[in-house]
Amino acid sequence: MASPCIASLFSAASALPAGVGAPHQQRQPRRLVVAAAAKRRYKGTARREAALAELVERKVAEAMEACAGREAEARCRVAWDEVEEVSQARADLRRRIAEAPGDPLEPFCAHNPDDDDCAVVYVDD
Repeated sequence: MASPCIASLFSAASALPAGVGAPHQQRQPRRLVVAAAAKRRYKGTARREAALAELVERKVAEAMEACAGREAEARCRVAWDEVEEVSQARADLRRRIAEAPGDPLEPFCAHNPDDDDCAVVYVDD
């Protein structure tokens, strides 16, 4: 014999509207709305990232021009060394941004909140 609690559950289930609680009910998949997460950065950091990216592109173009048919010349090697140095500076900045809990300019902006580089911007990564 079933306990009164279990019996009340069965009677409550039979009072549900049609289709609710049915074992083979087709459920519509949930659509997840994902908002793009923009990171809070200071204007100076965003500007420095953009400047380094532009500088890398410019140095690559200069190196390709310097090496056009003259790959063995010292000028060509120097040009590619410059590309490597600027690329490393950009990689170092990106690593610091990724590893730091905040913006790399945080200490500076804590003491100079009115500086133009300390304006807050939101960037997509």
